[in-house]
Amino acid sequence: MTNDKQPTTNNKQQTTNNQQPTTNNQQQILQQLRDSLRQGQQSMADWRGGQLAVSAVPGAGKSTGMAVAAAIAIARYRLHAKRQLVVVTFTRSAAASIKAKIRAHLNSLSIPQNSFVVHTLHGLALNIANRHPDLSGINLENATVVIPRSSNRLIRSAVEQWIALHPVRYSTLLEGQSFDGEETERLRRQSVLRTEVLPKLAYIVIHEAKSSGLTPEDLWKLNQQTNDPYETLAIAAGLYEQYQAIARVRNFIDYDDMILAALRVLNNDAICKMWQKQYFAVFEDEAQDSTQLQYRLLQTLATDPNNPSASLNFIRVGDPNQAINSTFTPADPIYFNRFCEDCQVQELLATMDQAGRSSTIIIEAANFVLHWVNNSRLTGAELAFRSQNIRPVDADDPQPDANPRPTGQGLEIYTPRDIYHTVELIGERVIELFTSAPEHRA
Repeated sequence: MTNDKQPTTNNKQQTTNNQQPTTNNQQQILQQLRDSLRQGQQSMADWRGGQLAVSAVPGAGKSTGMAVAAAIAIARYRLHAKRQLVVVTFTRSAAASIKAKIRAHLNSLSIPQNSFVVHTLHGLALNIANRHPDLSGINLENATVVIPRSSNRLIRSAVEQWIALHPVRYSTLLEGQSFDGEETERLRRQSVLRTEVLPKLAYIVIHEAKSSGLTPEDLWKLNQQTNDPYETLAIAAGLYEQYQAIARVRNFIDYDDMILAALRVLNNDAICKMWQKQYFAVFEDEAQDSTQLQYRLLQTLATDPNNPSASLNFIRVGDPNQAINSTFTPADPIYFNRFCEDCQVQELLATMDQAGRSSTIIIEAANFVLHWVNNSRLTGAELAFRSQNIRPVDADDPQPDANPRPTGQGLEIYTPRDIYHTVELIGERVIELFTSAPEHRA
């Protein structure tokens, strides 16, 4: 579905006078670029400002469509070094790939390369924070980026300091509700609390709270609203507090700190308007992988500085049924799903449902599983997945070897004994496939 409704033109658009490319050659190249896209991808190429949600299936060509849409927007609005399009994605490899595609399109159009920037979410945040160290509290010259894990020395130090400062709470945890005082059991419990339970609690809480914009003080307040005899949120707040204190002393920052630092900068009205004037629009790829805090950062940058209530110049493209990164980050596809639903009400939702990556049997199996899960009685009132079928591409699609013939049976089902057996079977099958057809792409 392509969106037909266009939002009211805002000042970000008026600044560029909505000017079209001036040369016939450019217009011809732009038309060729648009025509090279599938129907779903063309919704991005036809963007005329405002918000747009694009719900895409796996292998639909999200980055390809976004690269063309970026080139067309840059040409259409005559963007330049002081009025740029910012393209944001989740990983550095994805950022490098889409940047190369946009550069190639701009070269063919003879348009300067300084009209756009491509960042990862954290790269964008760090760029803003580093430009204003007095506001962000971050100075990269003496800061060290760390990735906290439950086994991390920083986390363990926070646990030990919390235990030293809160001996009564620690004793309550140690004794539990059925402890007879036996020394061996005490030592076992001490070991489990110090090396497993508290480090894991600290890791989860620090990650989840920071990515939600919550401070230790916020957790203390939330604890007062509970009837938990162990006051778990109070313990979590204390661990979070100690972690932050140690990190400050050692000049450590983590990835969540980068987002929070950028938002602190943008809390300054004058600085915020400066960045909003610099960025004409925000195009986000892999939007299902961003957290609410990261979304707030992009939303702020996409806002018209002269008319904050106007529609954002903001395209978000993602797969609402993909949750890979939510396994190990605070991201949750429910947020992108909600964005899609909000845009759908305004007729600003487009769908990219054609994909050439997989053979037909895999597409059919994926569609079957999605509908089977959604129709299961275990699902309840709220659907587990967005109801969106994958369709093969058209016969004249330009993608090489689109919807390839299946290898062997195309779909193989195994029942491994455990996770180790799973890894072993995958390794054996991958080696077998690459040995038999080394020229094939994975």
